[in-house]
Amino acid sequence: MGIRPALWIILIVLSFEAGATDLIVSAAASLTAALNEAKPVFESTHPGIRLYYNFAASGTLARQIDAGAPADVFISASSQSMDQLQTHHRILDGTRINLLSNEMVLIAPKGEGVRLKGFEDLPRAARIAVGNPGFVPAGQYANQILVHLGLLESLRPKLVYGQDVRQVLEYVVRKEVDAGIVFATDAALLPDKVERIARAPAGSHQPILYPVAILVGTRNPEQSRTFLDFLGSMQGRMLFEKHGFDWALK
Repeated sequence: MGIRPALWIILIVLSFEAGATDLIVSAAASLTAALNEAKPVFESTHPGIRLYYNFAASGTLARQIDAGAPADVFISASSQSMDQLQTHHRILDGTRINLLSNEMVLIAPKGEGVRLKGFEDLPRAARIAVGNPGFVPAGQYANQILVHLGLLESLRPKLVYGQDVRQVLEYVVRKEVDAGIVFATDAALLPDKVERIARAPAGSHQPILYPVAILVGTRNPEQSRTFLDFLGSMQGRMLFEKHGFDWALK
């Protein structure tokens, strides 16, 4: 007796999925929304590749990769974390590109609490959320801003540290702090929950770049290159710009 057509379809799908390549992408937490939207778009046009994300602070991810954690592609929210891996010969030569840029903003819980008009009002706040500068790029940029403004030492007792920029945002959303310093793209995620107060002053921090590279340990260099090509395509650019990122790729 022959196999029914429906069963043929199931067998073909299972066979096809069994031959698919799994790509592990370690990416900065601030890219969560954009990359989650990119996943079905990429997989629908590249059915032989499946994406798996590992989101965390860039410094945390760099340490994981340095320690041998499996990953094919790394997308960082700071040049420093990528520099670390490049110095340790963890990225494939010639694959590193600066993909995106961003900006830092001051935010507060929507519609209540201490009324702030700018960074100069931060001394009025009782608690201020920032990323841990030890491994969170947003925290490193926040530190640079506060140093530039001469506020870091006086505000240090008021600082509440997040494990990544998304945790900083959550502190503000839950009104556990009076203010937070985050990427502009994170502030834009919850406009009904947080109020954007001000942009960081020009020249107050290092340029914010998001470098991406293929890792030396990948078993899938061709598929990783395909994913990088997608990120750098016009389709990728439109998706990232939709989420508020600026395009850095020249």
